[in-house]
Amino acid sequence: MKRSSIVYWLVSLVVVLILVSGPAIAHQDFLEKMGVALPKREKFAPDFSLKNLDGDTVTLKDFKGKTVLLNFWATWCQPCKDELPSMQKLYTELAARGVEVVAVSIDRDNHGKVRKYKDQYNLTFPILLDPGQEVRKSYFIMGLPTSYLIGADGHLKGFVSGARKWDSPASIQMFSQLLPGGIS
Repeated sequence: MKRSSIVYWLVSLVVVLILVSGPAIAHQDFLEKMGVALPKREKFAPDFSLKNLDGDTVTLKDFKGKTVLLNFWATWCQPCKDELPSMQKLYTELAARGVEVVAVSIDRDNHGKVRKYKDQYNLTFPILLDPGQEVRKSYFIMGLPTSYLIGADGHLKGFVSGARKWDSPASIQMFSQLLPGGIS
């Protein structure tokens, strides 16, 4: 092979690597802006099966192919309640694009109070009940609120400890980047 052909292919390879790594770096910037702790290596999110407020069983697999904000909260947690309106705004804005918000209440046998908050905040995203806190334990939740970001591929993309403004421009951009094909 001629030397000019080798140089051409090497330059082309470098350009492709730069183009491919650019979005990955931008993706990581948005995650860092939101205070997302990234996993050392991505693994599948633990599946679970919980009841919703209507008594229907919902599994994580029901959201296959969607980007999921999996939020653990409780009615007695003030920061949890503070972030509910921004979670609803995120859901309203991005649900049609494939972002799902799933809130898991760890309240023990207090479904009436959970329903009250759903009604008070006009929440339309799924709220699941984990009164035995088994799902909380499988996700190693130590403090509230804690949220996991799950990609459309079912892999854990990171987690967030503490309340966030989920409807902020940085959050909207972060979720847009997490969608398959990324939306700018």
